[in-house]
Amino acid sequence: MKTILQLILVSVLCVNVNAQDQDSSYLAIVGGDIHTVTDGVIMKGVVLCKDSRILKVGKRVRIPEGAEIINAEGMQVYPGLIAIDASGIVSGRGVAVADSYDPYALNIDLALAGGITTVQTGGMVANLKHGTIDNVLVGPTEWVNLNYSSTSSAGRRRVRDEFSKVRDFMRLHRSWELTSSMGEDAGDEPEAKGVKPEYLSLLKGEATARLSANSLKDLLATCELLEEYPMQSVIFGGQEAWACAGRLGRVNARLVITPRNKKWASDDLNRPSGWTIENAKTLWEHGVKFAILPGENSISLMGLAGRDLMTLPMEAAFAIRGGLQQDAALRAITIDAAEMLGIEHRLGSIEVGKDANIIVCDGDLFHYRSFVQWAVVDGKMMYDKQQSSYFAHIRPRAEEVIDEIEEETIIDAPEVVDNP
Repeated sequence: MKTILQLILVSVLCVNVNAQDQDSSYLAIVGGDIHTVTDGVIMKGVVLCKDSRILKVGKRVRIPEGAEIINAEGMQVYPGLIAIDASGIVSGRGVAVADSYDPYALNIDLALAGGITTVQTGGMVANLKHGTIDNVLVGPTEWVNLNYSSTSSAGRRRVRDEFSKVRDFMRLHRSWELTSSMGEDAGDEPEAKGVKPEYLSLLKGEATARLSANSLKDLLATCELLEEYPMQSVIFGGQEAWACAGRLGRVNARLVITPRNKKWASDDLNRPSGWTIENAKTLWEHGVKFAILPGENSISLMGLAGRDLMTLPMEAAFAIRGGLQQDAALRAITIDAAEMLGIEHRLGSIEVGKDANIIVCDGDLFHYRSFVQWAVVDGKMMYDKQQSSYFAHIRPRAEEVIDEIEEETIIDAPEVVDNP
């Protein structure tokens, strides 16, 4: 008795010898456990992609004739991983990232082998594609760098003075709008003289502040700023964030942390200090969203179990070792990272309508022995471990062996009920 998956695969092999030449717009990932991130796990499900988007997700999905099939039976299917603040994978700044993009660079393949399908660098978010430069840009990163260190009182004062000017202008402008809306003479519209436009964008919620803070002292100073001037923010570092997690949660701060970035507690202080393996868990328990970044934000060939971007899931696994729930760790390198970049409507989860950036692993993503077998970006196969010069020889996949069956059965087999 043939399984539905076998029948589908036979139909593709038999009726679609010329399908590859036709460059079918459909791609189906069949038989794997689908980790949607936002809607649980679908066991032995199907993800159907059309062109660059996810068309259907579920257990009962009709596979169109001529679709390219990935047999993920016994494997784990995840959304492509998102690397914030990546370095050395793509180069350039802004739209120039597309001009300097090298689709045959080794680091592109190595990042895909590590499950990374999207990176943020140079003020731009880019998809990783092998062999093509089409539509590599996802969008700009609307971040404004703020230097607000507890060691520089003068620097902090300058930042607060600038925000005070912006707040005064916004108050004046709101008063002008209200008076005008009542039909009264409000005079000329106030001009934003002496106001930094990037700071105005921050307080209007049109941009995100990027700050750095590792020590408790710097983190508390940053919280004070965000309490007085509420704005969207991303804080890089957070070694001692566990010691003020509640306050970070109240100011709606988001962090980019490195779970293995250790700093020992100081015996000279009479307050909580230093690093703890439970940092990520504590932040999660207090409602603080965070993304995870390894110790090196580039690709390194110094070892497969290193601290670079290629081992992004291993960095997340270290947070799991500290008590973080596995689904929270997955969010930290997918949907929560996407939210920080303002692309959560397109990437970070397996949902109908989102961009088809998907990886298929031969085991749990956070297990050190698991490999990414396939990486799909924009609905197209961009990485196949079996074709990788670095990894093809390590536990190669068994070749598909499918018995011949009659053509009439082949035709009927794919007709499975559409996903409602």
